[in-house]
Amino acid sequence: MEQLRSFTSPFDISRCKECGECLHQCPVLQMTPDEAISERKKLNSGSVSAKIMKRCTTCFACNLVCPQGCNPAQQIIDLWHNAYRSKGLPLRARYFDPNHSTNFRTYVVDRLPYDERAMIEKWKDTSECAEILYPGCNIITAPYLTQTSLLEGLEIRGSLDVCCGETYYRMGLIDEMYKVAERLERYFKKLGVRKMIIPCTAGRNMFTNVLPSFGVKFDFEVVHILPWLWERMEKGKIVIKEKLNMTVTVQESCYGKIFGNEYMDIPRKILNRIGVQVVEEKLSRSHALCCGIAGGFSIKSGYHPIDIAHETFRSLGLAKQTGADAIAVYCAGCLQMLTVGQILYPFNRMPVYHILELLQMAIGEKPARLNKKRAQTLFAGVLKNQAPLLFSLSRHRVDVKKLDF
Repeated sequence: MEQLRSFTSPFDISRCKECGECLHQCPVLQMTPDEAISERKKLNSGSVSAKIMKRCTTCFACNLVCPQGCNPAQQIIDLWHNAYRSKGLPLRARYFDPNHSTNFRTYVVDRLPYDERAMIEKWKDTSECAEILYPGCNIITAPYLTQTSLLEGLEIRGSLDVCCGETYYRMGLIDEMYKVAERLERYFKKLGVRKMIIPCTAGRNMFTNVLPSFGVKFDFEVVHILPWLWERMEKGKIVIKEKLNMTVTVQESCYGKIFGNEYMDIPRKILNRIGVQVVEEKLSRSHALCCGIAGGFSIKSGYHPIDIAHETFRSLGLAKQTGADAIAVYCAGCLQMLTVGQILYPFNRMPVYHILELLQMAIGEKPARLNKKRAQTLFAGVLKNQAPLLFSLSRHRVDVKKLDF
């Protein structure tokens, strides 16, 4: 596999030539060359661009195209950090705070069917286990995705209390990240983990690339589920019984581009092996748009549902343009966002599949396909708990409490 690029080092202004490529090639901002150069000079002089501060989704595409390797995304994260320290978050962001007692994930978990609630209760086990599948927050709200022989033999361990902190990092809540890192270090030491399989690309990036920069050390191997599945397919441990004979377009995870082209090839290899033809979107791979959730990451947006919906609709529109039969994702967060988006976006009713579901179909299993039902619960939670906060002038500050394991 290609080496994971380090995107947590500071923005290096001494190397920046103010060429503007980072902003010109940004798939979200799409600035003209002259506008990009002007905005880059403003940023370097300390002048905060309202457009960038509001619309950036920290998808890290700018880091990939910067010819000097300056890590421009970190400059924006630092600006958000300063804004958060000064003013906190809009109150509406509270509903997306993983450590707030009522958030969009706890709302869903509290309404899971009995069998799924029983699953995630079992995952809270803290007895020693050398090899685990760490589900991540998004899978915890969709535990049905793990009910497949593809994951047979893996012990699943984790809970919402041991979130990886990706939400805080991408919003620039750097002070809180130290608390999250310390919490996770104690948790995994108690488990005695030696190898972690992780279905979340964001989580893989956090454990291998981000969290160690906050003073913690994890003495275990971190493997994303896609290369793990592909290796099992190559060794004949996963037997394909039926070719699916369909076309899909791939919603790239924001972190897929960080892991490099070799990594982004893997979901496409898996799909090709099971008889699925990939039709690429106009903006794909390293230039892919976020599924939508990052439309709310900026401090100014503070998870405003209109900003999130705008980005989700853009992604659904690009997928529709391909003419593919369905959308394939390898991030449970993307699965949820695109399915929720379809509740409000009437122009794209393409089925959205997690790659695990397509693999299940290819080995002769019938996936649960609870995606739409779960999306309705997520949407209802936003209407009930976030909508009343939209016009509040109060501010929210994160409180990462210390937990005993």
